[in-house]
Amino acid sequence: MAFAASDYRECAVRLEIVSQDFVRIGGSHAQREVFEATLIIALLRGNEPAKAKSLLQAPLHRRPSQRDQAWLWETE
Repeated sequence: MAFAASDYRECAVRLEIVSQDFVRIGGSHAQREVFEATLIIALLRGNEPAKAKSLLQAPLHRRPSQRDQAWLWETE
């Protein structure tokens, strides 16, 4: 709801709290990636580029992604 209301800082705070539990929460790998991507976008739009950058490092090491690389450029 926070993301839909453009309250990106609140969205990021709420997702950060449960981010370590994304795997435990369940769902497919793709569904967990949606949670992770939503958190990254919320951090970028909520003016938290350093936090977004640290989250982007892991996915880029697992697999190259033009989307993640573009988001990484936004953190600079």
